[in-house]
Amino acid sequence: MASIIIWIIIAALVVIIDITTSNFLFSFFALGAIAAMISEIFNATVGTQIIIFLIVNLITVAIGYPLTRKSLKKKVERLPLMEEKYIGVVKEAEEDIKEEGRIKLEGIYWGIKNIGDEIKAGEKFKIISIEGIKLIVKKEGEN
Repeated sequence: MASIIIWIIIAALVVIIDITTSNFLFSFFALGAIAAMISEIFNATVGTQIIIFLIVNLITVAIGYPLTRKSLKKKVERLPLMEEKYIGVVKEAEEDIKEEGRIKLEGIYWGIKNIGDEIKAGEKFKIISIEGIKLIVKKEGEN
């Protein structure tokens, strides 16, 4: 009976560790503890319980962990960074932009680098990429 309490404590601890780490690895050890607890009900020796615990852990971790990681990777969508959402935006130049300049997007000033022809005030340009902390722009319609 005492070993059932120990297996319950082990199962509870690994589930708590899994909840706090969000790792989804330790919960498989709880299955091993449950299997060992069941073997105690059938009067298995402590050594047999430990062997059952280890074998069930090996099997569940070897099979369950890769499946869990694979299913989690499918469901998690990466959110674009703030500056990544600016790629493709077309703006009108407030001043001439030769090679470098500054623009204001959503209240934030950004350094820009023009990789095309000079952009005159009033002409449209497109943000095509990001290089470090600068937005790379090109006159709208240029290839």
